Amino acid sequence: MMLNVSTGRFIWTFLVGFFVCSNLNWGIAEFFLNDWSASRFDGFLRSGENAASGAAIARMTFGFMIPLFVSAWWFSTTDKPAGWVARAIYTGTLVSVAAFFGTYTFISGWGNVNWWPLMVTAACDTVSIVPGTLLIGWLQQLNAKSANTAH
Repeated sequence: MMLNVSTGRFIWTFLVGFFVCSNLNWGIAEFFLNDWSASRFDGFLRSGENAASGAAIARMTFGFMIPLFVSAWWFSTTDKPAGWVARAIYTGTLVSVAAFFGTYTFISGWGNVNWWPLMVTAACDTVSIVPGTLLIGWLQQLNAKSANTAH
């Protein structure tokens, strides 16, 4: 699939979107989710020194980066739906549903973890990915408009 934007534009818009998206996700976790969900996960969460290790942070960062990358790639390679806002919401939501709700439902059954807090976590992750995809889409269409009006 060919990108609808230049590779350079895709990369920098993805990086900006990831920075904003990951900080939004951190804020949701820090100020809402962690305190609310910790006791509801039936001891499934990692805690202590290993949870805050560099390797654990890197895994979480790259693990969260993947759904946003897929959303950004899908957004940047398709023209349906026609409007960039609808396309960003569509791609971000579908990727989030598959990535978060699907994976967390599997974890719930496999790990024998309470389903409800995992679904709240999936919703919070989705609430981070969709705005990140919207930002990426806005930056890409903004640059495309200025590039098209330059000649």
